[in-house]
Amino acid sequence: MKIRSALATSLVLAVLLAGAGCLDRGPEEDVSPRAGGSKGRAEAPTTEVSGVVTKVVDGDTFDVEGLGRVRLADVDSPEMDTPAGKAAKFFAETMLLGETVHLDVDDLGGKDRYGRWICVAYVEDPETGTLINFNGMLAAFGYAEVKDFRDNEFDPGGWGLTPIVR
Repeated sequence: MKIRSALATSLVLAVLLAGAGCLDRGPEEDVSPRAGGSKGRAEAPTTEVSGVVTKVVDGDTFDVEGLGRVRLADVDSPEMDTPAGKAAKFFAETMLLGETVHLDVDDLGGKDRYGRWICVAYVEDPETGTLINFNGMLAAFGYAEVKDFRDNEFDPGGWGLTPIVR
């Protein structure tokens, strides 16, 4: 996966959207993700299933081969009828489409009312082999808002990311 290239592309897109008034720039701070993501977990994530992303529906929803539709836990991307929604989908497509994701599936409910698996998704940094929390990355780059839904096992407060674009 071309994480650096995809991040550079998404930053350019974010700057263009910010210049067009679609996004407000926030402080440029450290966006180095920590691996943890579930309540009580501070170290490496536990992933239960991996698969290739076959379709990106929007910024926070995609299909995984052999699993079905996934809804990212505790983040909310803008709707597709907005420029910010299109930018979020573009970012997700750039990072995920055709790539293998490693998923930590919610142990409390599993699926939402629409039948989508609620997960924290991780992508692998090809240079280090480190798993990077994609939910947190989506929020850090301004393509989603963090929303701590209490009906799942996850705690976004442990993602360790600071938004750079709001």
